[in-house]
Amino acid sequence: TPSILEEKYIDRIMEVLRENCNMDENAEITIECNPGTVDKNKLNSFRRAGINRISFGLQSANDDELRSIGRIHNFSQFQESFSFAREVGFDNINVDIMSALPNQTVEAYTKTLEKVLELNPEHISAYSLIVEDGTPLYYRVKEAGDRGISILPDEDSEREMYYQTEKILQQNHYERYEISNYARNGFACKHNIGYWKRREYLGFGIGAASLYKGKRFNNVADIQNYIDT
Repeated sequence: TPSILEEKYIDRIMEVLRENCNMDENAEITIECNPGTVDKNKLNSFRRAGINRISFGLQSANDDELRSIGRIHNFSQFQESFSFAREVGFDNINVDIMSALPNQTVEAYTKTLEKVLELNPEHISAYSLIVEDGTPLYYRVKEAGDRGISILPDEDSEREMYYQTEKILQQNHYERYEISNYARNGFACKHNIGYWKRREYLGFGIGAASLYKGKRFNNVADIQNYIDT
């Protein structure tokens, strides 16, 4: 998560980009942040570096659900981080949330939606949980399955969460412009739109993906190989 880095490294990354790229003066520049990893000073530093959009990985407003997926923050820390971002001048904020979490009910999920809406973010990304092989959650789900227990919501509940997302967000004037992304008028993420329009993009760093001159490619994912290269 970029927000873990010290401010000076974010500053330097932005300097290098400006030194080597023709950056549009109106470019939308987003940084992803985990709640609880930023304070006012760090957020102010991001603003000074030219970052004008922030994306918080909330996932859930329910602390039990956050613990169930191994998140280190709680909802109160998210609220504080969001408030700090507003105070230092961020007027384009995205909040990531997730549905189909372990033992999550439709009612609990809609409550997360409602709590996020109280903060009036400009953009909301709503994803359904994907359990990745080899993760701690994968083994928890597998162990429960071996005992004949399912800790994930059933398909009907997951589908209802999806429908409720679209219904509630549209009622609150968020346009669904992409499968999992909703925005207030004028705040659709330029980065997301670029993928759908097959615009070229460059990814820097370990494992980063790019699309350039019609070809997709990835940097190596092994840290030592990346350093050696």
